[in-house]
Amino acid sequence: MAGKFQSLSKARLPKKHKPVPKGTQLVIVGNGMVGAKFCEELVNLGLHTTLNIQVIGEEPRPAYNRVRLSTYVDNRSPDTLEILPTTWYEEHQISLTTGVRVESIQREEKTLKLSDDSSINYDILVLATGSRPFVPPIPGLDHPSVFCYRTIEDLDQIIEHAAEKSSATVIGGGLLGIEAAQALTSLDLKAHIIERANFLMPQQLTETAGNLLRDQVEQQGIKVHTGIQNTQVSPNGNELNLTLDEKETITTDLVLVSAGIIPNSELAEAAELPTGVRGGIVVSDDLETDDPAIFAIGECALLHGRVYGLVAPGNMMAKHLASRLAGKKQSPLAPLDLSTRLKMLGVDVVTIGAPLQEGRRLEFSGDNNYRTLLLDRKGRLTGALAVGTWEENSRIHEAFLQGTRISRKQERYFTAEGIVFPGAKIEDPSLWAETRMVCNCTSTPKKEIMACLARCQNDPDRVASATGASTVCGSCRPLLEQLCGTIPSSSVKKKSVTGLLAISIISLGLVGYALAAPPAQMASSVESFWHQVDQLWRDNILKQISGYTLTAIFVIGLLISMRKRLSWFKWGDFANWRFFHSAFGLTSLGLLWAHTGFHFGTNLNWWLMFVFVALNLLGAVAGILAALEAKNPTAQARHLRPYLTKAHILLFWPLPILLTFHILSVYLY
Repeated sequence: MAGKFQSLSKARLPKKHKPVPKGTQLVIVGNGMVGAKFCEELVNLGLHTTLNIQVIGEEPRPAYNRVRLSTYVDNRSPDTLEILPTTWYEEHQISLTTGVRVESIQREEKTLKLSDDSSINYDILVLATGSRPFVPPIPGLDHPSVFCYRTIEDLDQIIEHAAEKSSATVIGGGLLGIEAAQALTSLDLKAHIIERANFLMPQQLTETAGNLLRDQVEQQGIKVHTGIQNTQVSPNGNELNLTLDEKETITTDLVLVSAGIIPNSELAEAAELPTGVRGGIVVSDDLETDDPAIFAIGECALLHGRVYGLVAPGNMMAKHLASRLAGKKQSPLAPLDLSTRLKMLGVDVVTIGAPLQEGRRLEFSGDNNYRTLLLDRKGRLTGALAVGTWEENSRIHEAFLQGTRISRKQERYFTAEGIVFPGAKIEDPSLWAETRMVCNCTSTPKKEIMACLARCQNDPDRVASATGASTVCGSCRPLLEQLCGTIPSSSVKKKSVTGLLAISIISLGLVGYALAAPPAQMASSVESFWHQVDQLWRDNILKQISGYTLTAIFVIGLLISMRKRLSWFKWGDFANWRFFHSAFGLTSLGLLWAHTGFHFGTNLNWWLMFVFVALNLLGAVAGILAALEAKNPTAQARHLRPYLTKAHILLFWPLPILLTFHILSVYLY
């Protein structure tokens, strides 16, 4: 095997802006997500035709998407996570060796010693060794029921151990910890999360945002324990006891450790390359180590004094180094953009720039949403974050990249409404600037996607494969599909919006009639037609039928409204569910007339009628405003509707109590 990897050239590394000579032996150690991205960039620049490229990966399979590792629990197929298949490397004349570890680097000889006793010569060495899980010094974590959450092999062990189990606990409430909890819920396990900080995702979120995320995570049945300084693990038969700060004990079937990462820099350290105190291979802003023939990219690199533990910065390093080797003129790497756009357990989490740094902070909270902007002394946007849906997040990201100044008027509007660009229409991504970022993870701007639409026949899957957009976390997939023209630019269905408007107007008219018109009177003669109608209120059986039908319609309408309130309830289009909710509201008004003739009655009955009619009044007006907002996002409806919706929800709560007493009073008295 040693002969196979003998260097074909002893070419020296050229100066900046000079391409690497033909025949140079380029060896990449590590075939994770960043290593695979680096190979893609080399191919995009045509370097695979001039260089002898060899990739050594320690894992037994080609690179796969760790960001979507939790989906493996559902499909159990490694192929769905695979980034580049083995055939891709073969097609591009790149030698890929998996399941082999590099044991040492002999810098003088430019040789690598491998775990299978073979060796490789290199002219240029790129270290993309990534990172490994940090296991905190907690006694008991060496138990067979304790697992790390990092690789497909880890998931296989967890899945096997979880069979016929009922509970699991994640140590670590960061990004990966929440992903691990999501995997556990997919295994039908009752999950707990233990976090040392006082809130979730302390590396990305403020305390307010982290606490809101906690509330939404717990709504999905995951118990979160924060501010835990001391965790003790001890066996309890086939289970484990986790004692938290000597106050609370959790009994669980298995434990997942996802408490951070440690850069895999030991290989470089043994070769006497400078590393950080906490690990990481020290590199310049052109990704060079202390040895001009050795570079480092991804989570193993210590760039700008920090380890970037996200995919997007690693991809930017890969792209920068590939361009460097191609001789392209470029500026040294500035501090990398840490913006992310994720969906965790069904909850949108957006971070832009550096939202946790010092600066003047603006905040907005409302309707299960939290947003904050960070401004410098000149009012320029330096960071932002949000938990919950934020339609402006892409435009905010563009403002951050351009150093846009936020005006005082915009500041006041943001703190009041959570909107930075009032009056702006919901943007069609096809009208975006060419440089605007569509995919943060792969740093793919709109122009790259538009450039390959024709050759990819507007197929989102082919465009994703060609550009990398949406292939990491997947949160930008709707934008990609809109640019490909496979779904409407507006997510609102025109028919359901028109129907919503019509039903809401009719409902408003009926409510007005109930409030303004005199209630229905009993017939004065048994021979009149009205006497047949007023049987609805004379006959007890008919009153019970209309009353219970009204209650059933009310409950169904309530359940339909859960489409928005429960983050895991994603079946069907929300606009259609909203239409049916308004339709059931209109039906309930018709049944209310059949049950009462719009007589308000007295005492308890009066209050029940008042609450029911007021609930429908608020719902009808909110429905009209929602329809107007969908048809014209610049309308003032955008700003009034949230308040009406909140009032509509608050007014609901007395209704079940009043209805229960009403039914009891009918049967008891």
